[in-house]
Amino acid sequence: MTSVPSEEIFEFALDGFVATRMTIFPSGPLWRIPAAEATEYGEEPLQLQENGRYEYELSVIGLSLHAETGNGVVRPNINPKQSHCGTIEPGLNTGRLALVVQNGEGKVVGKAALEVRSLKVDYRDHYRQMMSDITDRCVSLLLDLRSPTALRFVPDPGKSADTIHQRFAFLRTLIGSRPFRDALHRITIQPHRRWEPEETIHDIRRGFRPDAHSLKQLAKGSRRVPLPNLHPLKQSVPSLPEQITIYRNVQTDDTPENRFVMFALQSFTSFLNKMRHKLEVLGNGADARLRAEIKSLESELELTLSAEIFRGVSPPDMLPLGSPVLQRKEGYREVLQAWLKFDMAARLVWHGGDDVYGAGQRDIATLYEYWVFFKLLDIVAVIFELDKPAVDSLIEETSDGFGLKLKSGRHLSIRGTFESAGRKLCIEFSYNRTFSESKKRDVTGSWTKNMRPDYTLSLWPSEFSPEDAELQELMVHVHFDAKYRVEKLAELFGGDDADAEERQEGRGTWKRADLLKMHAYRDAIRRTQGAYILYPGNDKPAKYSGFSELLPGLGAFVLKPGTGDAVLSKFICDVVEHVCDRATSRERQSYHVYHANKEPAGHPIVQLIPECELDSKLRHTPPAETIVLVGWCRSDDHRKWIVKEKLYNCRMDTTAGSLRLNPEIAGARYLLLHGEGAKAILGLFRISSKGPRVISKDALKKREYPGEPKHDNYLIFDVEVATEFEGFGWDYSKLDTRQGNRKSAWPYAVTLAELLATRRPAE
Repeated sequence: MTSVPSEEIFEFALDGFVATRMTIFPSGPLWRIPAAEATEYGEEPLQLQENGRYEYELSVIGLSLHAETGNGVVRPNINPKQSHCGTIEPGLNTGRLALVVQNGEGKVVGKAALEVRSLKVDYRDHYRQMMSDITDRCVSLLLDLRSPTALRFVPDPGKSADTIHQRFAFLRTLIGSRPFRDALHRITIQPHRRWEPEETIHDIRRGFRPDAHSLKQLAKGSRRVPLPNLHPLKQSVPSLPEQITIYRNVQTDDTPENRFVMFALQSFTSFLNKMRHKLEVLGNGADARLRAEIKSLESELELTLSAEIFRGVSPPDMLPLGSPVLQRKEGYREVLQAWLKFDMAARLVWHGGDDVYGAGQRDIATLYEYWVFFKLLDIVAVIFELDKPAVDSLIEETSDGFGLKLKSGRHLSIRGTFESAGRKLCIEFSYNRTFSESKKRDVTGSWTKNMRPDYTLSLWPSEFSPEDAELQELMVHVHFDAKYRVEKLAELFGGDDADAEERQEGRGTWKRADLLKMHAYRDAIRRTQGAYILYPGNDKPAKYSGFSELLPGLGAFVLKPGTGDAVLSKFICDVVEHVCDRATSRERQSYHVYHANKEPAGHPIVQLIPECELDSKLRHTPPAETIVLVGWCRSDDHRKWIVKEKLYNCRMDTTAGSLRLNPEIAGARYLLLHGEGAKAILGLFRISSKGPRVISKDALKKREYPGEPKHDNYLIFDVEVATEFEGFGWDYSKLDTRQGNRKSAWPYAVTLAELLATRRPAE
């Protein structure tokens, strides 16, 4: 391929008449490739590059240039006197760019086409490899769908140009690929041959190797001639036949295997001819490129059929599908595989392919998105046990064949299960799942705007429905986005120089929007624990963890045609292993998030309270999770004893009014005293011990407890005056959980948040 650094002249013609010439002044790359190369790859000879800008000028003033599809790529000069000038800006459009020239009355007077190449140098190989992979995967699904006994049938070329285009895209990957062409070349230069006996008439005067058959003819053959008298055999054989029939082994190309190859090529050619004829009947001018591509492939097959090897090959009388030559010999093996897949591919319709190759375009970024889906599906099918075969989710029978459901923007999901020693999970692998805007925390969705990642892997415990898993924060979403145009990690994550990034942002060259989009998925979509980019580069994986564990996290993985997916597969296995681990920090965090949001928040706290623990300087427990033990204080002497001894006692037995030692009571941090008249004592006591202790009645007496203890044993808490709440007054009558009547003296627990809602100025 030769790059054209300067201007290039381009002709527009209609019905063989050149209407005008266009001069292109490139500010970006511009190439002109040989016609043979353009035909081979199904491209136009003159090629632009996506995201480039090209000025043009038509040689005839008064004419104007337009894109045939009207997609805004061509921008003529707004000045009517200079309408023959303008710019071509392909943007992200790739593939064939059909152009038309119109006169002042809007009539088309000339047509031509350019090719818009992807930024990636290897996009050709990627395009063909991805189409080949998708075709192989779809044909494999169809073979799973239909039994082998019903495999052979007569495919229909299609009823519309769109259907023909979709089917031809699949067929071209089978019989127009480089491996298939190489296979045909190997067959023509090294064909399979076999030795066969050939009957010939042999003159008796010429030497030959005698055998039983020839000796019998010597004795009994007709038209005999006498031997000369001096001949050594005259005494035993007086005469010999003039001629005898002998057999000799000769090589022949007329083998069952070569007959099959000829039959397969004729079948391919015949079907392509039907396709082209159908397009000609439809008579749509926009299908000119498709007709040319079909004709080109048809001509290649016809050229192979005209090779010397097939001139002496007879029509087949049987199909030797079990032949070792067809199954093992190079060249023949590829033809057999293509023939087995051909009829299936010729029946498949993929409406999603319109986004990739419709109207001559070649949207490799969208094709990469589809290709990644199949790669992820392969990984999912290996790791998880799917509820039903993938073919049931991807292929549907239509009136004229089979349809592939995969289409950009259309939601598609596949469910399965995973069982380990620690947990049994349900999984859902989704394509184009939309997480709708929702203000409800307990349902799936986004809390800002609608979000639609390319692929989502959702995991939750099998004991819960998806709705309950979302409600109880047990759902884990991990998202992936396919980004073909990204080539290096630096384009996603940038460097460490924040000033340089700000300068790039100011110049409009900032390329980290994809990374920010992953952050948006992670932040906006509820229960999302990971978001990752998949791109065809050469870097090592980039994984960023929000904390110390695998999830939550962000990152990017390389996934490109022609290479394996072991790294990505290992990562997904690690994600599943992490979700199965019940002891992770993420598991604990999700548990507390659920309980923190299970009920509406209490009353706002507008007063100063401790920010940290007095002894450790660690952050204080939230008021809603700080337990206050509410205890009875029967007299002022009792209160003074509590202050002096730094103890508070509760009855310990099975009678009414005894303390029930539940986890909240055992973990209480503060003590509130109240007495007669539903009045609470100012301030709080801090419970300094880690749980209560047991004290006997006699030990309590020795500590000069006011009054006579009536029970054998008591629970005591070590307490001290909480100086941080000194002077805080409480309106005890407003405490919703307070007990009345005989139960008013029974101990119970409240949260500090509930108690602070009853605060009043000190009396």
